[in-house]
Amino acid sequence: MKCMIRGLKAAFSIFFIVGCAQTPTKVYEKKPVKEKESSQSASLVITEQTVFLDARPTFEYAVSHLNGSIPVQVQDFSQSQQPFLGLLDPDSFGLARRLARMGIDPTTPVVVVGKGPNGNGEEGRMAWTLRYLGVKDVRFASIEAFSMPLSSNEAPPRENKPIWKPVVEQDLFITSAQFLKGMVIPKTSEKAPVIIDVRSEAAYLGKAKDAMSQKVPDVGGINIPWKEFFDDKGWVKASIKDRLTAVGVTPDKQVFVIGEQGTESAAVTMALRELGFAKAGNVAGGYLELLSKNKRSRK
Repeated sequence: MKCMIRGLKAAFSIFFIVGCAQTPTKVYEKKPVKEKESSQSASLVITEQTVFLDARPTFEYAVSHLNGSIPVQVQDFSQSQQPFLGLLDPDSFGLARRLARMGIDPTTPVVVVGKGPNGNGEEGRMAWTLRYLGVKDVRFASIEAFSMPLSSNEAPPRENKPIWKPVVEQDLFITSAQFLKGMVIPKTSEKAPVIIDVRSEAAYLGKAKDAMSQKVPDVGGINIPWKEFFDDKGWVKASIKDRLTAVGVTPDKQVFVIGEQGTESAAVTMALRELGFAKAGNVAGGYLELLSKNKRSRK
């Protein structure tokens, strides 16, 4: 009997140890979200159908994020090789399939959060990507713009959307060929586009320490650093419209927005669209693509 009891104890101990070694049950949280009060967020309506995407670095997302938000990285939707670094992946149908697996289709309301002025415009670039692919209701701001507890728990899986075919909003995307063609149109012509260079003032003047700022040609653009389009929560500043009007940039003009490689300029393009500049487009490859093409043409 004693041997049997010892045997049962040993078996129970093994069972207990094995049971403790099993993978723990995942804990998911729901998504109560409320935006902080601001004039810029007044038109933002959040429902159960709203999908939140987090475009911050992976580590920051893992540490804390809005409940239910899904991590995304701009580079996962872009080409990764020179000279096309910064351009979107040309497989737009493949990108749409990826979004469908996140529960996003053209009718889904989406909010993209990022680091606001402390980042490099990644949330704006992601919002621009979605709009280009045909997702109509997209907003973006800093994660600081929302009042809710942050979490490190994994987001609950969303129901996949049926596969959908993207209907791209082509005029959001300015190719390098379109940009170069626009540059040669006389500035006095009504068809001449306005060029807004959204790099820092130092980079624009060729005084930045990075090598690119020393090589970028003068394209006759207006310099307005990208951060000046947004407030400290990442919402679009309505007041920037007056500044644009003062230098002759009006909503009827075609506007080419350019930066280093299409990230900050995408955010500004989306800001301009929100302010009523319906002809604003992003030079998606930025100066990096232009310099790469110029380098190849000299060989």
